[in-house]
Amino acid sequence: MSQAAFTDTTELSRTDVALKLDPKKRSELGQYMTPTPIARFMAGLFSKVSGDLRILDPGAGVGSLTAALAERFCQSTRTPKSVAFVAYEVEPLLVPYLQDTLCEAQMQCEAVKIQSTTEICQEDFILAHSATNMPQTDIFSSQHKLNSEFTHVIMNPPYRKINSSSLHRNALRKTGIETSNLYTAFMALAAQRLCEGGEMVAIVPRSFCNGPYFKAFRNYFFSTMSLRQIHVFEKRNCAFKSDDVLQENIIIHAVKGGKPSKVVITTSSGSHFEVDKNSGEYIGEDMTQHAVEYDSIIRSDDPDSFVRIITNDFEQSVVDRMAHYKTSLADLGLNVSTGPVVDFRLKSDLQYEPEPGSAPLLYSSHFRGGKLEWPKAMKKPNAIQVSNQSYKWLWKNEGYFVVTRRFTSKEERRRIVASIYASSLPGPLIGFENHLNVFHTHQKGMSQFLAQGLSVYLNSAPWLTVTFVNLMGIHRLTQQTCVH
Repeated sequence: MSQAAFTDTTELSRTDVALKLDPKKRSELGQYMTPTPIARFMAGLFSKVSGDLRILDPGAGVGSLTAALAERFCQSTRTPKSVAFVAYEVEPLLVPYLQDTLCEAQMQCEAVKIQSTTEICQEDFILAHSATNMPQTDIFSSQHKLNSEFTHVIMNPPYRKINSSSLHRNALRKTGIETSNLYTAFMALAAQRLCEGGEMVAIVPRSFCNGPYFKAFRNYFFSTMSLRQIHVFEKRNCAFKSDDVLQENIIIHAVKGGKPSKVVITTSSGSHFEVDKNSGEYIGEDMTQHAVEYDSIIRSDDPDSFVRIITNDFEQSVVDRMAHYKTSLADLGLNVSTGPVVDFRLKSDLQYEPEPGSAPLLYSSHFRGGKLEWPKAMKKPNAIQVSNQSYKWLWKNEGYFVVTRRFTSKEERRRIVASIYASSLPGPLIGFENHLNVFHTHQKGMSQFLAQGLSVYLNSAPWLTVTFVNLMGIHRLTQQTCVH
C-alpha cells in the first residue's frame, strides 16, 4: 500500500466510526476526529524529522494524525533513524481501527529503512499521568527520562469542561496543573512529557487565548512552551464540517524552550489543504501568511498572558496603538461579570409577564440596536419572582449598567454591541440572565458619564477607538473584554 493510500484509509475509518459511535457518547468523549487534509497540514508543521524520534498522540482516535506524521517521515528527503509511536485512546470501539493504523505506519516506516515501534495505551491520558500513577522512584534517571520524554506531540484533544471536584481535576492538581477543560489539560500534560526542544502541533479551540478561566493554564503553558506558528480558520464550521461542529478552532505549533523572535500567523478560508508544487508544503484555500513579533502575540508585561492573534498589518496597527493605554477596569472601579441568573436553575421563579413581587429579568433579546424593549413577547420570561432561592442572584436596580452579549460568532459584522440599562424598569431589584456580560460597580450601576463613555468605546470601530479613549478616559478595555 502506498503512503498516500495508507493515510487516505484513515479517512475512511474516521467516516465509518462517525456512523458507529453513539452521538451521546461522542459528546461525552468531547472528541471529533481530524480530517486527513488537516492532519497532513499539521504533520507538515514540524521542523525536526531526523534522528531518533518519540511521538505522542494522546487522544488518537483512529490514528489520523499519527498516519499523517508517518507519511511525512517516510516522504522526507532525510528520514529519521528511528521512530517510536505512542498513542492513547480510551474508547474501545476505536482501538481496532487504531491498531490497524499503527501496524500499517510501522510497515511503511520499515519499507524505507526507518526503525519503528508502536504502542497503544488504552487508558485515560489524564488519569494515567496523575502524580499517583507516575513512577515515584528514580524519576530523574537517564533511563526513565529516555522512556518517558517525547520529541513530538501531535494531537486533537477532547473538548469538554471538567468540574472542579472531578477525578480529572484532582489528578491534574497533583501534576501542578489547574485548568477547566480537557483540551487544555491535554496540552499541559503533553508539554510536561516533551523533551527540551520538543515540538507540539495541536488543533484546539481558540477559547484558551484569553479570558480569566484559562489564565492559570496560559501562565503555566507559556512558561515552558514557545509559539512558532498559529493557523486560523476564517469560518467556524471549517475544521470539523462533516461532524456539524461549530467551533472557533486554531492549529498551533509550539516548541519547548527558547522564545523565537517572530511567530507566523497563517489563515485559510476553508479546511482543504494540498501540496504546493514549488515548496512541497501543504497550503490551504486562499491561505495568507503574516509574521509577527513574539511580544506582540504574548506581551511580556501582560500578567494574563493573553494570546493576541494578529493576521494582517491593519490588526497589528490597532494592537500597537492600544498598547499605549494601561488603565484597567479595576483602576476605573468597574467590574465585568456574566449575568448571575441561570434560568434553568430557577425555573419555578420564572414569569413570562411581570407580577407583584417580581423583578424584571433581562436577556440579550431584550436589547436591539442599543435600545431596551421590555416586556417583550417571546419564548423567554420577562420577570423573575423574588424568592429565597432567587434573591441572591438579583442586583440593586440603581445606576447605569453596560451590557453585551456573552457569545458572538466571528461571522457577525460586529463582535461586540454594547447597550446601556439605566435602571429604568420598576422595582428595587434587577435580574441579568447568564448569556449577558454586565459591566457594573460591585453589583450596582455606575455613573451615567462612565456608562456612556464605556458604551461608545465598546461600540466604536477599531480605527476610532483611540480617539474615543482619549475623549472619554476609558483605557485598555480591549484587553479585559474583547475577543481577539
